[in-house]
Amino acid sequence: MLSASNAEVFHTALNDSGVVVLTNTDVQSGELSTSNLRAIFTIRKRSWDDKTPIKVFVLPDQNPLHQQFCKSILKIYPYVLREQWDRLIFSGTGIPPTVVNSEQQLLQMIESTPGAIGYASTSISESATIPNTSANLFVLRTSSEQ
Repeated sequence: MLSASNAEVFHTALNDSGVVVLTNTDVQSGELSTSNLRAIFTIRKRSWDDKTPIKVFVLPDQNPLHQQFCKSILKIYPYVLREQWDRLIFSGTGIPPTVVNSEQQLLQMIESTPGAIGYASTSISESATIPNTSANLFVLRTSSEQ
């Protein structure tokens, strides 16, 4: 569970879907709209505005949270996202996101990797006091620094 000392709400966009997008505290991303997030998670956008490489972390394709993230945040089906990643692999033009086995492992990777982005259920953010607004998706910056 993230605490207020290592998570900071810094952007609002999109909708209240039960999913939060998380970035490492080093990330200075500007606005994260649906199209920006889709470009990041399909690996079309490979670096942040400050030229830091983007490191994308996701859960396995069959994970319910991954499926909810794809459908409600990215507005694409999980199999479409997988097809785009497979195209990167087979064409040799890019490296797909790093798949981790659990939400806890995903959080640890985001906290410890500069330029990282991922997602988690809103339940991890309870102590970060995110307002419950139906028009907003809140993006958290995470850090392992206390």
